[in-house]
Amino acid sequence: MPTSEVRTQIYLPRRLHRSLRKAAKARGVSMAQLLREAAEEALRRTETRVEDPFADLLGVIRDAPRDLAEAHDHYLYGSSRRRG
Repeated sequence: MPTSEVRTQIYLPRRLHRSLRKAAKARGVSMAQLLREAAEEALRRTETRVEDPFADLLGVIRDAPRDLAEAHDHYLYGSSRRRG
């Protein structure tokens, strides 16, 4: 049966290996699965940074008011001052 996975061997420092083994056990997954997920996340972050340097800021503000973009002065300064 053909598979889309390729066997890869890596060497890890003992401390990192222990930490990964513990984290995998706590999540109920194999170390291999944990490493695959970490590698995919690392690649996603690298690709995102190249395309959009502000992507890491997405989702930083939770429960923000829906009118934050339009009324940011009100939220920053506490008033609806208008200039002009």
